[in-house]
Amino acid sequence: MADINIIISSIFLGLFFLLFSLMVYQSIRKQRKAYLLTISLFLGSIGGIISIFDIIRDSLGIQHRYFLFLALVIASISYYLIYLFFEQLIEERPNRIRLVIASIFLFSSIIFNQLFFYFAYYSNIETSYVKAIEILWDISYDALGLFIFIFGAYVHFKSYHINKEWIPLVQAISLIFISIGFIFGFLSDVISLSIPKIGDILKIVGIVAFSGVYIVRIDYIYRLPVNVYFILIFTQSGLNIHISQTHLVSEEVDLDVTEKQYDEKLLSGVITAISNLLKESLGSREQLEKIVSGDREIILDSGEIATCAILCDRSTFFLHRSLVDLRKSIEKKYKLELTKTIIHKADFIELSTIIQQTFPFLVIEEV
Repeated sequence: MADINIIISSIFLGLFFLLFSLMVYQSIRKQRKAYLLTISLFLGSIGGIISIFDIIRDSLGIQHRYFLFLALVIASISYYLIYLFFEQLIEERPNRIRLVIASIFLFSSIIFNQLFFYFAYYSNIETSYVKAIEILWDISYDALGLFIFIFGAYVHFKSYHINKEWIPLVQAISLIFISIGFIFGFLSDVISLSIPKIGDILKIVGIVAFSGVYIVRIDYIYRLPVNVYFILIFTQSGLNIHISQTHLVSEEVDLDVTEKQYDEKLLSGVITAISNLLKESLGSREQLEKIVSGDREIILDSGEIATCAILCDRSTFFLHRSLVDLRKSIEKKYKLELTKTIIHKADFIELSTIIQQTFPFLVIEEV
């Protein structure tokens, strides 16, 4: 059994190190940063190393299994970071209810982990109480993983529903595999079924499939599970530079929005007027960041010489990050052109290319 454990732990270790290394490489090469996912893979690598130390502890002259408990604490933190990454895919800020639930599972897992270790090795407490603590630890640990990866599957199923692409569907299925792995792990611990290795195998398969997509196509980190309708670029004085309409594949797209002709000057002028009203008349010191209606949002990012705006269903963390990247790229490339008194659109002929590079999974159509 020890040999099997070493093999599985070695696979986890090698897998996480490979995924972490490739993720860092692709992030640098493509300038697509996903810090939480990358850190979670790094922690998974550290947890794999520690779990191997637990397996060979006898040869090291160590009696207690603290390496195992520490590895599982690190794994819990790694899963929690993955949960936060899933929140970034679908929300601008984590949903409070889901955040509270995930946090309760995380801290419960860590607390019961340490309590069980203490009572099992350093206390004379009755065996029944120790067993109860162990069950609570198993429940909280497996519930944490199950909650996180079921939520991740929901996010990717939603992305598939909107974008009609097979890759989010593959990722959703891979996350279901990981979730089932946690169910098997729970059953093997609580009901003493001899199926723990099946759970580990399902987790390995799911992790490889899910992370492999991001490693091959790092741009998928910025894939948006929300509808985006147009991208607008204008100067700080309100002069319109460019407007692009996005072509959406979803059957649920509101055709009244996507087929509507936009008045470029009106859009940029209204946004600039609202921003100036807040600053000059109402004393606001901050830039206008968002205009919200019941089912639509215009999110904005303003720099020293340019402002970028997006009309979408709602903002997400990565959508906002892409908007910031777009504005910075435009200000860097067109610094001289944007400061001229008279703006010539012919000076900005490469804007469509920059927008497409920043939003690689949106089909861009100039209006």
